[in-house]
Amino acid sequence: MPSYQSVDVVVLDSSALHDPVAGVLVRVLSSDGKTLYTQGTTDADGRVGFTLYTQTYSLRFYKFQASFRQPQLIEVLEGAGGAAPDDPNEFVVYGETLILPIASDPRLCRASGYFRDITGAPQRYLDLLFIGQFAPVLLEGAAVVSERRAVRTDDGGFVSIDLIRCAIYTATVEGLEDSLREVRVPDSPSVNLPDLLFPIVQSVAFDPPGPYSLAVGETLELTPTVVGSNKVPLIGVAYGDVVWSTADPLVATVAPLTETTLELRGTGVGTTTLLAARLDKSVIAIPEAPIVGSGVSIEVT
Repeated sequence: MPSYQSVDVVVLDSSALHDPVAGVLVRVLSSDGKTLYTQGTTDADGRVGFTLYTQTYSLRFYKFQASFRQPQLIEVLEGAGGAAPDDPNEFVVYGETLILPIASDPRLCRASGYFRDITGAPQRYLDLLFIGQFAPVLLEGAAVVSERRAVRTDDGGFVSIDLIRCAIYTATVEGLEDSLREVRVPDSPSVNLPDLLFPIVQSVAFDPPGPYSLAVGETLELTPTVVGSNKVPLIGVAYGDVVWSTADPLVATVAPLTETTLELRGTGVGTTTLLAARLDKSVIAIPEAPIVGSGVSIEVT
């Protein structure tokens, strides 16, 4: 008998690794594409869920710097057993995402990416100026003496520049001339240039790693590693960038112990989670993604 079913759409990169693709807007339309029923955005696992009636639908996918076969038809069936490998109502979709070009010189990082204007259209012919914040250096025997380099986006809003790994620059972006950006280049062959210019906290990890088990009144010292979207680690507990908390302070609390460590303390019997959230909201990210590594389980006995 026809009924409503739980449906999962999983979006993966078409590369060999099949990494999940977050931030994909998935629209569910009628089979002829004329009626929009619902829509949702994939999470960090590339997954988005819907409750749909048993019939045929047309799916469309939207993400900047990604391409998909459009549209894709799915048929929602009765009696699916929920999220399982053989669930007929779990649909896997593959898309091609932008692969950042890499620098051929192992001492350099190729910073590249797209810029848009306030309407969302490509920002053509945007000027960017990079100024090295270092004295003349010898890079594998070659003298680095020029202090600045200007680049400009192309017709599609794309631009690329090679920068010295681990070096510090200041950058001026056309339209934001009154706000110099400090650029810290990662030790990586490539980086997304907008992330380099406007980094936000992206991930956290802890030493020792979780999950954690404590007794009431017991404390545990943790050393966090906080990494920005520019692939550069932040200093210590990232004062000013991250706020640390637990989901239930009646079970456990967390607070900075030193400039580089946190103290986790059991306050009551139960379970909770260790959370990290962005404190600095000067850069707005759309869609807003949770910090990877936040939400580590804590059990207090």
